[in-house]
Amino acid sequence: MTHAQSMLLIATLTAPLRPSSPSSGPDGKWHAPRAHPARSSVQPQALGSEGPRKVLRASAAAAATRTDLPGTFRSGIRSGRSPTDSERTAAGPTTTSARAAAVRRAVLRALPPIERSASAFVARRSCVSCHHNVLPLLLLHLARSRGLRVDDAVLTAVESKTFRIFTGPLALDEAVQGTSVTDPTPNDSYLLMAAHAAGIEPDLVTALYARRILSWQREDGHWMTSDFRPPHSSSLFTATATAIRAVRLYAPADTAALAAERDAATRRAREWLLRSRPVSTEDAAFRVMGLVWAGAARGEIALASRDLLALARPGGGWGQFPGERADAYSTGEALFALHEAGRDHEAAWRKGVRYLLAAQAADGTWRVPTRMLSPAQVSPPYFTTGFPYGKSEYLSYAGSCWAVMALLTALPAARTSPAAAGGAPASAPVPEDRAAAPVRGGAAPRLLPDAARADAAAGQPEWARPVLFGAPERLAQLLDAGLDPNSATAGGTTLLMMAAPDPEKVRLLLARGADVRARARNGWDALTVAAGYRGTAESLRLLLDAGAEVDPPPAARASRSALLFASMSGDLENVRLLLASGADPSGAGASDTPLGEAITFGHPAIVRALIDAGAPVTLTERTGINLLHWAAITNRADVIPALAAAGVPVNAVDAFGFTPLMYAATIDFGETRTLNALLAAGADPGVRNAEGRTPLEQARRLGHTRLAAALDRR
Repeated sequence: MTHAQSMLLIATLTAPLRPSSPSSGPDGKWHAPRAHPARSSVQPQALGSEGPRKVLRASAAAAATRTDLPGTFRSGIRSGRSPTDSERTAAGPTTTSARAAAVRRAVLRALPPIERSASAFVARRSCVSCHHNVLPLLLLHLARSRGLRVDDAVLTAVESKTFRIFTGPLALDEAVQGTSVTDPTPNDSYLLMAAHAAGIEPDLVTALYARRILSWQREDGHWMTSDFRPPHSSSLFTATATAIRAVRLYAPADTAALAAERDAATRRAREWLLRSRPVSTEDAAFRVMGLVWAGAARGEIALASRDLLALARPGGGWGQFPGERADAYSTGEALFALHEAGRDHEAAWRKGVRYLLAAQAADGTWRVPTRMLSPAQVSPPYFTTGFPYGKSEYLSYAGSCWAVMALLTALPAARTSPAAAGGAPASAPVPEDRAAAPVRGGAAPRLLPDAARADAAAGQPEWARPVLFGAPERLAQLLDAGLDPNSATAGGTTLLMMAAPDPEKVRLLLARGADVRARARNGWDALTVAAGYRGTAESLRLLLDAGAEVDPPPAARASRSALLFASMSGDLENVRLLLASGADPSGAGASDTPLGEAITFGHPAIVRALIDAGAPVTLTERTGINLLHWAAITNRADVIPALAAAGVPVNAVDAFGFTPLMYAATIDFGETRTLNALLAAGADPGVRNAEGRTPLEQARRLGHTRLAAALDRR
């Protein structure tokens, strides 16, 4: 899931949907029910594959048959008139046996189109996506745990593409340096959850990704995301829940200090989830899951579950916002969350299952319309995988995955025969050709590239773990025993780079003669690595005082600078330190810009610091989208005052005929803070788009009642 090019190289912006705010509505309560969005002539946009394209930037282990996989994370119609919610569920199966049979049939219908689509996606797209990589992996392993046969070729193809980051010859180097980091939550956190589902055991590489995730936690306990396409992967609740899941699965605990750091992060996340009020079903569902994964008390989980149950539609299922019509995406994740919480005996849970059974199309899929109706492109170009529903294909695919995972939780886990005996599961026969899941000796076939992971592990120097995760005293012992302080991996990652987040180790290595200007083969140095973590100002000072280059020289051809990483992570102290040391606030020469990253991640203090240091605010991509357009598209209300005060034109019209306010009226994120911030900054509500509509008329036409009400009050 990669991000984008610089502001000057962007093309346009596409997305479906936005991260809901962790806060409540203006009255401190749930938002009022919204009207269902009307049909629009505005071209809907596809859910992007790798994550939003940032427009503002110049096995070792076999996959065992498990019952603690996603879907049981707890270890740790198409054409014609759509039926109403009540019509969908009125004729549902009533007896337990009939319902179980109906659930099984629905799952069996859904698996082939889901597998075909995943296979087509990974064959064409090299990136790792949440919707076509992570979700199908979670689903297929859960299906296998329920005794269903899955397509081994598809599973192998998806796992091989998804887990290359763990298996390549430079896997350790890339993990240390953070070369693939674009949005640790939920990109890397989801990836680690998929790794756990696939049976990948913790190792140095997975520990590094988990440790970086842990370090990006905010002081109040939540994690940020640069994604802004709800409902999928854009909520702060999703970012926080998946982060804590990944941290508890893979964070290193080699020392008492590291274990305490992990436990403190878990506690802070749990407290944030308890006190933060969800706005959407995505928020509420991941709030429940996050509390389960954080080990919250039963009563705390029960309270969060009641909030989620309160969002259920009377006729069955869940909509994306209170009062909205049910869909498979929201219903699937709500049911899954309630299963995690042990609340799958509730009447609303049973009605939700009936809703999914009735809403499934004849081809086994579910349609979930995209909410993103703006002309801006924030995702890589859409292509079809053969899954239906056009520009709503990817969101419908994600919704279908959630629906199937929810239905799978209604089926019993497969009972396998004794390990020595091998053979198929001892559970009751399954109809059709999915009956005998290939389970032998209680374990699934080895589908991960074991040899590749073994080779990667074999190439890891024996000093890597103590340098990365051991106590400073252990590093001193190694140096005393003759370890060269300038030792490096085959990819050029030095001891100093590995130790960069830890100032005691940095101080020790510098005193022993470590080269502060040493660079890996890709041009990265210890300063850049240290800036990829929050709370590393002391390490940065030590490195800068020892002569580290604050910006990478052109000859290094490094794709990122220390300032860019600090702007992404939201560490204001690191940003100020680097700027005071002469870092270029424009990020010239890099593929992304610090200001663009600070806007996309929603860091207002860093936006102000960069502007004060001279970062250019005139960036405008070729379709005329400026920084305020981008703040509106990404729903970053808090950065708008600083951008407006710096002189970014608030009423600029882009090539699509949209002002920033028109984007705010077009993209419904479930709240009005961005719209209100633009109005306070002087946005003109009378400017019409190319179709002759004002922002108020646009909001009314699209059925965005909250946005229309806010505009109508002006």
